[in-house]
Amino acid sequence: MSTTPLEQHDDDKRMELSEHLAELRTRIMRSILYVVVASGLSYYGVRPIYDFFYQPMDRALKGSHIEFKIVFPHFTEAFFVVLQICVVAGLLIVSPLVILEMWGFIRPALTRKERRPLRWIVPMSIVLFISGASLAYWVAQYAMNWFIGYVKLFPEAVLYQDPRTYVLFVLKLMAIFGVVFQLPLALMFLAWAGLLKSQTMKQYWRHAIVGIAFGGLMVTPSNDVFTMLMMVIPVFTLYLGSIGLVQIMERSRMKRASDA
Repeated sequence: MSTTPLEQHDDDKRMELSEHLAELRTRIMRSILYVVVASGLSYYGVRPIYDFFYQPMDRALKGSHIEFKIVFPHFTEAFFVVLQICVVAGLLIVSPLVILEMWGFIRPALTRKERRPLRWIVPMSIVLFISGASLAYWVAQYAMNWFIGYVKLFPEAVLYQDPRTYVLFVLKLMAIFGVVFQLPLALMFLAWAGLLKSQTMKQYWRHAIVGIAFGGLMVTPSNDVFTMLMMVIPVFTLYLGSIGLVQIMERSRMKRASDA
């Protein structure tokens, strides 16, 4: 029994979808394999990586005369600390390969015109994330120093620190700063979609300060004033810089419209 053109078209679409899903599954499995292998190799550098995370606490405790001890509340905790460090290190090591896998899956679906902005958006996103994470690492020392200041009120106190909680705190701080620093890209996307104008950004800059300050208060893990300010000030600076980027995008759109 012969198939109609409509049925043949539906079969072709189903085959095309299944092929895309198969490719996506393959790329996901390869990405997971990259992370697993890199995490396994990171095991041999666990101690130096932990020392890197411990530096902010070490600097905050310097000269405080507080007795400090690393304590594992359960015999399994050391394993999970090592696992946590290895996975994070593995993700960082192979992140370029994972991004390439994502790009390899998305690229065929984009036109040359659509691919052009990604040539600078992806590097810009990586630079902004690294800048935010680096600032968070520097800020972590002062956030810890602020909290340790209250421990100093009790000279007889001994500070017992769970390393898993500590590493997670530093990672959360770095991740939050890195994500928040993506603000210029988010604003440029809204402008590209026609949902935001540079004039609106200029007009409501006071509202932006309030919103950024409130967001900083909500997402900062330590909730101390210094850390919040260290997030709010750079992010608001990025907001002001984004106005110029949005203006460039608006002029480019007007030029394309006039040429057409």
